[in-house]
Amino acid sequence: MNQGINGQKKQITTKQKKKNAVTGIVLGAILLIFGAILTVTGMFFSIDAGVEARKSQARETSFDPWETGSAIQASYKTIDVVGLTYDFAVDFKETYHYYFAFDEQGHSVIVKMKGELTPEHQALVDYLFGDETVEMPEPVRIRGVATLIEDDIRDFAIEYMNELYDEEFLNEDNFKDYLGMTFLDTTEKPVGHGDYSTGYVFLGLGFSFLAISVLLLVLNIRGHKAAVLAEEKEKTLLSQMSTYSSDAPSPVTQGMPDLQDVIDRNPPETQEDELKKMIQEPKEEKRSNVFLGIIGAVGGSLVGVALWLVISMVGFIAGIAGFLMLKFALLGYQKLSGKLDKKGAIISLFVAAFMVFGANVLDFVISICKAYFQFEASFDTIRFVVMNFVGLMTEYDMWRGFWVNLVIGYGLSIWSSFSLIGSILRYKEGDGR
Repeated sequence: MNQGINGQKKQITTKQKKKNAVTGIVLGAILLIFGAILTVTGMFFSIDAGVEARKSQARETSFDPWETGSAIQASYKTIDVVGLTYDFAVDFKETYHYYFAFDEQGHSVIVKMKGELTPEHQALVDYLFGDETVEMPEPVRIRGVATLIEDDIRDFAIEYMNELYDEEFLNEDNFKDYLGMTFLDTTEKPVGHGDYSTGYVFLGLGFSFLAISVLLLVLNIRGHKAAVLAEEKEKTLLSQMSTYSSDAPSPVTQGMPDLQDVIDRNPPETQEDELKKMIQEPKEEKRSNVFLGIIGAVGGSLVGVALWLVISMVGFIAGIAGFLMLKFALLGYQKLSGKLDKKGAIISLFVAAFMVFGANVLDFVISICKAYFQFEASFDTIRFVVMNFVGLMTEYDMWRGFWVNLVIGYGLSIWSSFSLIGSILRYKEGDGR
């Protein structure tokens, strides 16, 4: 009686697993369709923006510094220059330089350029600051987009222009009369009405939903197959139990069933082998999927990375988050691979160790970016900090704090998870966690 109840409970559990798996498959399919729609929409916006940008970049109009800089610029702005000053301002990354440029009529405008001057542009500087024997070069066409002059650039321009002419004639009140409201930014291109940002947002969301949907489909399809196999095994076992029950002595006659009838209905060579397979022989070990397991370990440890950064931002030692990195890495590996074996445990340990180092690097990158965002808050600033991380750490003497923080992080991680690490190293196949 108890066996029948237990079997019924198992059957209900298996059905529920099948139902949950089907729900997950349906949800994954919906997300897949939604992600595909978002991706196609993002591609449409990106292609449209590219077409509009190419149209805008095929047109040129004369630069007028007294026009207000519009966010939508349908053409390149150009000016023919015969003289160029030394740079009077440079950004903190020493990437973008600001110059005064003079046309053939002697009108001056502010020009922003990237990197070192080309020989063609250097000739304009040599002519302006050279002796009288230097011949006037051919005008050089400079093109870019009109951008509003910022307050700090205006202040540097006033100071440099007054030094250049050795006369205090330029100030905030008459600045617009002499130099206008905009400068020519040669580092940007006109895109017209094209909106790349909208396309990127849709593409990012689309790819995210696609990744989530694929993960849901893989996990739930695998779960559905496992539930179907378990249900078939349970039905086979119940059928065999029913067969053996019918072969038992009759409760009324207390007699034995006909031997030939039992043999006919239960061939020894098949029934005995089946019983040995299900009762005596050990079940086959479920193999883990290492690739999905690594993805799960990385995804799980990222939770610890996020916690590391949050703890660091509030001013506490973030190393204790290393313990959670390891725990979530193990959990992520087990969930996606289907099984946590010794190989998976060691992989998770290495992933967590790498993530501790990565979290510390990211922590210092964020710290430097926060300082530089006071000058320029942009993606280009983040890229500059990442590309020059080693040099910036050396320049600002931050390596000592970096290594101290890393040692404390590893120390607290090992101390807080010492028993867990020992369990991993002593882990044996089939023992579980």
